[in-house]
Amino acid sequence: MLKILATTAKEVLLLLRDRTGLLVLFLMPAILVVVITLVQENVMELTGQSKTQVLLLDQDQGELGRLLRKQLEAGSLEFVVWDEKQNDVADIQAAVAGGDYQVGIVVPNGASTRFKEETARLFQQGNGPAKPEDIVSTSLHLFVDPGIMAGLRSGVTAQLQMALTTIALEAKIAMLSKTLRETMDSLGAPPELIPLDSGKLHALFRQSILTLTEDQGDSRAAGISLYNPVQQNVPAWALFGMFFTAIPIAGSILQERRSGISIRLSALPVSPLVLFTGKAVAYIGVCLCQFLLIVLIGTFLFPHIGLPCFTISMNLTAVLLTALLSSLAACGYGIFLGVACNSYEQASTLGATTVVAAAALGGVMVPVYAMPHMMQRLSIISPLNWGLTAFHDLLLRGYSLPAILDNLGRLFLFFAVTVLLSWKLARLRQ
Repeated sequence: MLKILATTAKEVLLLLRDRTGLLVLFLMPAILVVVITLVQENVMELTGQSKTQVLLLDQDQGELGRLLRKQLEAGSLEFVVWDEKQNDVADIQAAVAGGDYQVGIVVPNGASTRFKEETARLFQQGNGPAKPEDIVSTSLHLFVDPGIMAGLRSGVTAQLQMALTTIALEAKIAMLSKTLRETMDSLGAPPELIPLDSGKLHALFRQSILTLTEDQGDSRAAGISLYNPVQQNVPAWALFGMFFTAIPIAGSILQERRSGISIRLSALPVSPLVLFTGKAVAYIGVCLCQFLLIVLIGTFLFPHIGLPCFTISMNLTAVLLTALLSSLAACGYGIFLGVACNSYEQASTLGATTVVAAAALGGVMVPVYAMPHMMQRLSIISPLNWGLTAFHDLLLRGYSLPAILDNLGRLFLFFAVTVLLSWKLARLRQ
């Protein structure tokens, strides 16, 4: 035990001397988690998960524009009224095409009047109902930024079409009720024989008889919020920073080998496993400090820059255990790189490449479900995927410790295998 403590103390002293390296280890994941989370939060707005701003030019200033705003503001659209002094369609088209706004809607002059007239023609008396081909549709103008994603374009178009369909259906119901009442009055029928008045028809129309209820299941704990990029990115980029410690660990081993210190250490009655354990303990402290820094950024900085606050509402012990085993896996990989490589250039190149590849494959940069099917199947080989899946099960799905034991076991097995291989290679080099 004293030998392990002495080795750990040596590694801590070396780490404290390398202040630039420590700064990179802590600064890199901190910058990445802020930048990537801000970008993803904006992407959520552009894909409809947050309210999308829509530029509105109401040239008509009638009932149709008012009804349209009422229908759409209940959804995920937020209207920005175009300056009435700039009452020009070309201006709003240029603003949307230039990327200042993603979507623009124009209600032309006389739209409300034409809409009422064509609705009345559907139920006109005398010559019989109008033929469908005789009805002139009232058209609103929609402008969409050509640079936006297809998902947002489809979502906004669908919401607009649904709102217009609802407005038209309500107008038809009102006109049908009026026509029925006038017809019954012309026949001299008493009011009680009229089946439904306009108010009752509208109430029946708005009454929902089909609903869709999300079933959260028994395994999902109460109080778990919907997905947000903070809960995804804080553990993801903390893991990324942890595994990047593999490069300084490998560099430390290679520096000892190049300077001849490893030869002196091998002459002492100390097993390579003891030396590896000392390195692992020192760098586990670095990894846990990295994790704590990213958590503090998510908890205290994010709310001040317009992002949701990172929360660990439950399973704190399981979260800390996942961070510890992820740190072990990262340290094991760094030890293996240091023993297997012959130079620092080899270790840094191989380490950076493999960590970035494992992060991409493991869902740190792009969620696994958004990858092609083949890559989804390959993601299981990434240690970062094991740690990230465990964090997601705890933070997003509300699972308890027994549900993540398989991924924790994979992380520990990865650490054990890499240290065992490093020990074998170190004995061969002696």
